[in-house]
Amino acid sequence: MIAARPRSFPEWPVHLLIWALLLVKDMVAMYDTTTYLPPGTAAVTYWGLGGGYLLIKATAFYLPVWLVARPLLASALRWRSFGRAAIGLLVTLLLLTGVRYGLEFYVFKPLLGFDNYAQNTSFTAQWFIENSVRYYFDAVLYGLLYAVIRHNLLAERQRREMQQAHTTAELTFLRSQLNPHFLFNTINDIYALVYQKSDAAPGALLKLSELLRYMLHEAHHDRVLLSREIEYLNGLIELQRIGTKDNLRLDYQLRGALNGQLIAPMLLVSFVENAFKHGVLADATQPVTLQLDLSATTLDFCLHNAKSQQQKDQVGGIGLANVRRRLALLYPARHTLRVADTPTDFRVTLHLDL
Repeated sequence: MIAARPRSFPEWPVHLLIWALLLVKDMVAMYDTTTYLPPGTAAVTYWGLGGGYLLIKATAFYLPVWLVARPLLASALRWRSFGRAAIGLLVTLLLLTGVRYGLEFYVFKPLLGFDNYAQNTSFTAQWFIENSVRYYFDAVLYGLLYAVIRHNLLAERQRREMQQAHTTAELTFLRSQLNPHFLFNTINDIYALVYQKSDAAPGALLKLSELLRYMLHEAHHDRVLLSREIEYLNGLIELQRIGTKDNLRLDYQLRGALNGQLIAPMLLVSFVENAFKHGVLADATQPVTLQLDLSATTLDFCLHNAKSQQQKDQVGGIGLANVRRRLALLYPARHTLRVADTPTDFRVTLHLDL
């Protein structure tokens, strides 16, 4: 089961916090200097001027995000994109100048009694436009930088989400290829026990139901308790003993404590099923050897079996390539898998950092 992705934190509270902090900073600077306003000026005048000039900065910041950066970032770079961005920059500067002019001459001066140009004898329309562009152009550049960084971060997040979705789909496909061969053989063995009215039939059927419950309800999680995976492994071994009429020659050792370790499901089982399917099972001189060494954070798995010379069907099994791919997806840089496959023997050694 894939955990639901947490919802993205909205951006507007961050923007609101930043602009609020800038407003407080401007207010502190105004109270500390008498360059613009004489001492004793009403607090509402300070806050009105601070909020107004902050609105001009916000205009200089956000307009290029929409009018300049968007045409460049929304599609492949073409001459048309550069042309739209250039027009957007011109519109941004004109609107910025217009907002500043409207606030200073139609709000600040008549309502707050603040004339920013009372001592300026060189005031002209050209000077005002050039001054506005020069004074607020850094905010325009900050807006463009923000747009580029935001675009790259969103693109990277989308790339990771697509990669995660692809990985999830691939893992789902790999899990769907779990081999029914062992299951079919077990059902046939239990049928034979029932037909012979063997006392072992009820126990075998109960064990099979436990394995199916694990496969259907637990094996679809990303991780399961290692103890449950080993219980499933032990169940397979018990059913194989029943199928071979207790002629299974298996040297099985489990060393280390089970203390809540987690593992991806159905990884170890694949190798054991392969050994039961293609190995020599009833020869006491060359038994199947299975060794598990556990620690709190690692697992070492070693399996060796002699190969049966009888021809068996090659259909089914998730296959070695499938297991390799699951390990690469689930344990990148956290596993080591060594396989020695000869005409007479098969040995697999797996180390996992859990």
